[in-house]
Amino acid sequence: MALETFAGAPGQRVSYEGMRAGIYARKSNYAGKKKSKHRSVAEQLEASHADAGRLGVTVDLGCEYVDDGISASRYGRGERDEFERLLDDIAHRRLDMVISWASTRLQRDLAVYVRLRDACAAAGVLLVYGGRVYDMASKDDRFRTGLDALVGEREVDELRDNVKRSLRANAANGRPHGPTPYGYRRVYDERTGAFVEVVLQEDEAPVVRFICTRYADGDGPAKIRRELEAKRIPPPAERWTAKQVETVALGPVRDHPMHAEIRAEANSRLLRDEEPAASIAADFNERALPAVAAEWNTWTIKKIANDPRYLGIRVSHGVATKENAWPAIIDPSTHARCLAISTKRASTREGSRPTAAAHWLSGIGRCHKCTFIFYTGSRRHRTIDPETGEGKQVTQYKCKTPGHGETKGFHFSLDVELVDKYVAGQMFDWLSEPKWFAAYLAADEKRAKKHADKQAELTILQTRLRAFYKSAAAGEISPAALAAIEDDLEPKIKEAEKELTTLRVPPVVKDIAVGSREDVAKAWKQLDLEQQRLIAAALLDVRLKSPGQGVRPTAETIERYVVVTPKGMTLGA
Repeated sequence: MALETFAGAPGQRVSYEGMRAGIYARKSNYAGKKKSKHRSVAEQLEASHADAGRLGVTVDLGCEYVDDGISASRYGRGERDEFERLLDDIAHRRLDMVISWASTRLQRDLAVYVRLRDACAAAGVLLVYGGRVYDMASKDDRFRTGLDALVGEREVDELRDNVKRSLRANAANGRPHGPTPYGYRRVYDERTGAFVEVVLQEDEAPVVRFICTRYADGDGPAKIRRELEAKRIPPPAERWTAKQVETVALGPVRDHPMHAEIRAEANSRLLRDEEPAASIAADFNERALPAVAAEWNTWTIKKIANDPRYLGIRVSHGVATKENAWPAIIDPSTHARCLAISTKRASTREGSRPTAAAHWLSGIGRCHKCTFIFYTGSRRHRTIDPETGEGKQVTQYKCKTPGHGETKGFHFSLDVELVDKYVAGQMFDWLSEPKWFAAYLAADEKRAKKHADKQAELTILQTRLRAFYKSAAAGEISPAALAAIEDDLEPKIKEAEKELTTLRVPPVVKDIAVGSREDVAKAWKQLDLEQQRLIAAALLDVRLKSPGQGVRPTAETIERYVVVTPKGMTLGA
């Protein structure tokens, strides 16, 4: 059956019999509508084939072009491979007509419309949508289709503005957005499907509390991961990945009720059908299959330990928009310590990280002369054991800077064993002193409050700087203005980060500072090196002096060359 073009004269009949047609269909996404996956595209194809039948045109095999789950606006991130294939076929005159359900299925971006319009005009290809035929050689048809393209683009912009307003309102009101954090679940009204509240997930919230508490106590993520695996606690897994598909397909059967079934399907699709793992992962995610190949990893543990949402805070782009938005799992003091430990571990400006060194005080103490940090490695030299008269290798701390203006030599080098024993003895004396420990407890409460305030200050400064970077990228402020802003904010950010590292005291201190000096020493031995180093970095100011050329300190004389004081407190305070 023949139809007229939009610009055609009333009653004018044009025959399209024998023309080669291509059909294009597209759907942006299926967020929250997984059951309708592919349905919209199928309906578009059905309607377009009906138009092809009425027009009497032929749709050959391979002339259906489908981009499913991909946006056509300028805000879209995915590539429309099929649309590009359509343009290529138009340019090479493999088609005489392009049929689509609506203008918005072809594009929602005026620049893309121009590409399609020009390609059709150059090749003499007709455009069909909404039941009408348009000839891009006609000025009237170009005008009408151009108006449709403008309307489609404006609809996207208006929808985007509405979504952004809704997101801002949700953030201010404390309504959740994005995937539900591990440890929580969302409750929806059974009748309307409307969001009601966020509540604790009974089997996951204790795991979050365990991770955060252990992390705040100074345990490393790898150690926490091993304990979680030993307890056979299922790891959080929001989405399948290509690597997980390969792991479950090729690895052994695990203790999960659906593992064998999913493994068989993944194996079959990978090896027999030669389907890409990424495609299988996307399908598993759409079907909401449990990620049975997921594992605990250090990145996940650090993410949980530093997530402010576990304080019950709604966060948007790094800024807290509402407190008490949902039940808290951890207390502010624990969260503050987690943040401070992460900040300290991530900092490498002044030597090794507290958990990465092999010796207690490496990267923590300082040179008495130049105040540079201890050499983060260690040096072994041969000496004579005074008790046995035999030679032995001794590990040393040494300053990082050459001293005395010479090309060789350093400000000091002292035996690790002597220094560690003397510093630990001084610390045991303080921790077993009731008056000093009472002062520590009082200072610890103030320190936690200061840390929370300083962390908030740092977040605000970093957020402001990120906002200025975005404005500069959009051309809203000049490079000179951005440089001036950086000169103002970056020193403040660095100073806030530096202060945060000094406001961190692991709560494990309270566990060992009990009873006599002997009790403290015994409890100290039960800690691992990571915890001991965090305590030393929090409590002690250690400075080492040079004993002089040819002088070898002993256990009786080492105190002359080691100055150790408690940070911010004095004995008997």
